[in-house]
Amino acid sequence: MLRIAAAALVLAIGSGVASAQETDASPAPQLIPLAELTSLVHMKSAVLAGSILRAGADGEAIRTGHVARLAAFIGSMRAEADRTLLASLSREAATAVKSLALDVDPAAITDLLLGAGLDSVEVWRAERLAPDWLAFASALADLREATASLGPERVCPVKAENWFTDNWGDDRPGGRAHKGIDLTGARGVPVQAVEDGVVVQASWHRQGGRQIYIRADSTGDVYYYAHLDYWEKWIWTGTRVHAGDVIGTLGSSGNADSPHLHFGWMPGSRRVDLDDLQNPYPLLLEICPNNDPPEEFLAWQE
Repeated sequence: MLRIAAAALVLAIGSGVASAQETDASPAPQLIPLAELTSLVHMKSAVLAGSILRAGADGEAIRTGHVARLAAFIGSMRAEADRTLLASLSREAATAVKSLALDVDPAAITDLLLGAGLDSVEVWRAERLAPDWLAFASALADLREATASLGPERVCPVKAENWFTDNWGDDRPGGRAHKGIDLTGARGVPVQAVEDGVVVQASWHRQGGRQIYIRADSTGDVYYYAHLDYWEKWIWTGTRVHAGDVIGTLGSSGNADSPHLHFGWMPGSRRVDLDDLQNPYPLLLEICPNNDPPEEFLAWQE
């Protein structure tokens, strides 16, 4: 179980370079069965119930109990579950399974999958995975409900419609790898502080363009925003921000071909330390709703 937990939760740490965007590539993790992911979620719930949700737990107990990492944990479970589903099902079949209500009547699953327009072979594959998916999704929903009032407030870094995929580790010129996630949206839409914190750097870089680093008060996480078209005039080193404060606008400054926010994450580092960069995709999955890429992009990938 410990080996499985490590495979699911450990995020690769790259070596630092001048920009926070690109370092050496990392191997992809192996698939994890849905039943094992469900066990990991139940284990996390049990740990929280035993140490944090007990009566009288204080703020320090909450922080040391890793509630600050809960959003990333939930997002990592979702990402792993998606990978596992898509390894066995078409994208349409996986979407149909994920759309099933948690309290669905098991006898109705086949008809619901047929109603989604799947062929008979897809329905056969999907209905075999549906019970494991529903058990996993239910465990995740229970964990969210039990911890809804805990941990720091976090918001999506782009305050408008946007989409992203897990492009962490993608190849870049010079044998480097992409060390962040690109959130694609319209030029000029607002970009906001993810958490309450302090601006530790606002500067220009030939690759990152207009870039801002913010250190969160509660978690010590450092968030990196790159390729901004503009940052607010009140943004300086030492400026205090709150979750949801607009700090700039999405753009393509620096080494960028189109408008997007390159978002980097250094969990718990408390300073700009590029060796601490980790994949923010699981965190973004949890804090950014409606993030699905457009159908034409998915079709192009396939």
